[in-house]
Order: sequence, then C-alpha cells, then structure tokens
Amino acid sequence: MSDAVPFIEALKQLRARGLLPTSWDTARLRELDAAVRRQSFFSAQTTETSLLQEYKGIIENIVEPGTEQRADRETASNPSGFTTTGFNPATARAHIKDFLDRIGYQPEKGKAGTLLDLSSDKRVDLVVKTNVQLSHGAGRFIQENADPDVVDLFPALELVRFEDRKEPRDWEQRWRIASSTVGDVDAARCLGLQGRMCALKSSEIWQALGDGAGGYQDTLGNPYPPFAFNSGMWTEEVSRDEAEELGLLDKGEKAEPAAFSLASLFSKAA
Repeated sequence: MSDAVPFIEALKQLRARGLLPTSWDTARLRELDAAVRRQSFFSAQTTETSLLQEYKGIIENIVEPGTEQRADRETASNPSGFTTTGFNPATARAHIKDFLDRIGYQPEKGKAGTLLDLSSDKRVDLVVKTNVQLSHGAGRFIQENADPDVVDLFPALELVRFEDRKEPRDWEQRWRIASSTVGDVDAARCLGLQGRMCALKSSEIWQALGDGAGGYQDTLGNPYPPFAFNSGMWTEEVSRDEAEELGLLDKGEKAEPAAFSLASLFSKAA
C-alpha cells in the first residue's frame, strides 16, 4: 500500500471531514458514533482548531502531492526534470513542531516525549500516518465497491501484512472472533484450511474488525483499513477465480459490494 498514490476519492473524503477539536481521550472518542468519527478530523485531546487545520493541510498535501520542473532533476529517464513537491513524514514533523513552538505550546509535566505530548515525534508521526492511511483506505473502499464490474471481477478481499512490527498483534485471532461474531463461516474456513484471511467484500467481517469485535480497544470503527492504529495491516483484492477456488462464492454467483452507504463517506458531521 503506497501512501504516495493520489486519487480523487481519497482527497474528496478528506476534504469532507469537518474539524472536531476535543479534550476527549481515545477511549472516550470510541464512544462517538463511527459515522461521526469518519466524517470528522480530530486527534485525541487536541482542542486547538488551528493545529487540526495545519494537520489537515499536511495530509491533503501528502494525499495529493504537487509537481514542479527543476533543471537539477533532469535525467535521461526524466528529461523534463519533474519532481514531486510537498510534505513527507520528516518535513511534516518539523512543520507541526514549528507551529506548536509559535503558539507557545508546552507539554504537561511528565508527558514530554510521550504520545500525550502534542509535539513528540511519535505523536506527530502517528497522527499524520493514521490520517493519510484513513484517507487512502476510504478512497480504495469506494474504488473497490462502487463499480459493479469491479466487484464482479474482484469480489473478495484479503487481509495482509504490509509493514512488519516488532510485536505484531494477533490478527488471525481477531479474524476468528470477527467471523464468528458475524457468522461468516466461509471466512473462518478460509483461514482454517488455507491460512488466509479472505472474505467477500459484502461480508460484515470487515466492519466487525473495524469495530474491534472481541473487545479490542485499538480499532478505528471503519469497514476498511487501517482497522486499528499503527497495525501494519492492509487489504488486497481477490479475483473471482481465486474467490471461487477458496469457496467464498459459487461459480457464476452474483457478487455483491459492501453493504455500506458510500455517500456517507462524503457527508459532513452534524
């Protein structure tokens, strides 16, 4: 999954998200309706609207980077010298730190350098990365489900690891719980027999993963990745032939998209 590939659905979903300054921590924010969270741009315990606006501008720039022509970038393969401009993780981090310095922000005593410090590297990196991925996840979700021909050709998804983690979470166990919660026996069987976390796009398992079925508290409430903060997991489309081989649908059976209002991804929070 590339964070650098812009597409209009991701950008449109990001722009539709209204700023939501809040003093709530992550646990309390989970109490908000998932639709409100999808339609809002926020960060736990961030009450400064201007900071959220800075973040949103950075995310938009990363989702849709600019280009410029530079003579020093001209090569045989790039004779026009086109180069991508805009933020990357390092420059985004520096920009937010500079902004916080300018408004006189100081972390609370004992919280400097932690996720509770709005200026810490780990906090800034998490906010930027999570929101870029949320925008891409929403955009891909629309691309994967809006066109009946795409759904017919690629009726299923597979949950895969795209970034390594020192202490990876047990996603196979989450899959078992989620498939049991929604009654998707095909998804459960696919893992049990094939060792793969595959399910139809129309399966409720994807929302169950996003809702943290089984009591998980690190999830984001969406039927698309990232299903949880900093998980390193993503989805890949599965072709019709492979989905039929895996027993996810019968040969010639009509494939259905996700049972989800795609229009709600572009709605403003009330």
